[in-house]
Amino acid sequence: MTRWPALLLLLAGHAAAAPLSFDLPRLDADGSIRLGQFPGQPVVLNFWASNCLPCIQELPIFNAHAAGQPTLPIIGIAIDTRAAAQAFLRSHPASYPQALAAPALLPIFGNQINGLPYTVIVNSEHRICIRRLGPVDAAWLAKAVAACAQP
Repeated sequence: MTRWPALLLLLAGHAAAAPLSFDLPRLDADGSIRLGQFPGQPVVLNFWASNCLPCIQELPIFNAHAAGQPTLPIIGIAIDTRAAAQAFLRSHPASYPQALAAPALLPIFGNQINGLPYTVIVNSEHRICIRRLGPVDAAWLAKAVAACAQP
């Protein structure tokens, strides 16, 4: 009987190490965006909402990073309603792909409290490398991307 909890812990640890994936509807174009579209590449994921002031403040940092490193995929993921997120993007354009998701996606990527903004960088195997709750700055983003791009 004492073996079951240990086995469950082992399986839970193994599941957490599995590569992450998603298939989300796009906000800025037709169709969907999948993490699997970027095989063998690290990817920056920025979770945001239209009513999040720090999300607005960090958007220019992600736009600049996307322009400076066009081969590094950055995906914005709105935890919001489609209408609110699209209105936000009309007022605050993003230069990288934008998707829409439910709050249930946040814990899968390590955010148990559903706080925003939330940034995750997955490595080339699409496992979480670095995550940050709260706004990022350009120096943190550059350093985190460099650390996660290492094989």
